[in-house]
Amino acid sequence: MASQAKAQIRRIGLDEVKQRMKDLVFVDARSATAIARNPLQVPHAIHAPIKQLNEAVAKLPRDRALVTYCT
Repeated sequence: MASQAKAQIRRIGLDEVKQRMKDLVFVDARSATAIARNPLQVPHAIHAPIKQLNEAVAKLPRDRALVTYCT
């Protein structure tokens, strides 16, 4: 049986985000309602609402670090 690597989950700060911007994939986990209230979004972020995140995982890139954000 093949083993699966465990994902590392950690919080990163704005300075690290700025340094690694080109190496990261941003996932906007906000609901449509939250986006309507505040439509600002990280450029090129993938929208995957938190309630649908399990279904979206298969479509997310696996070759880069993911950064999820919400309100």
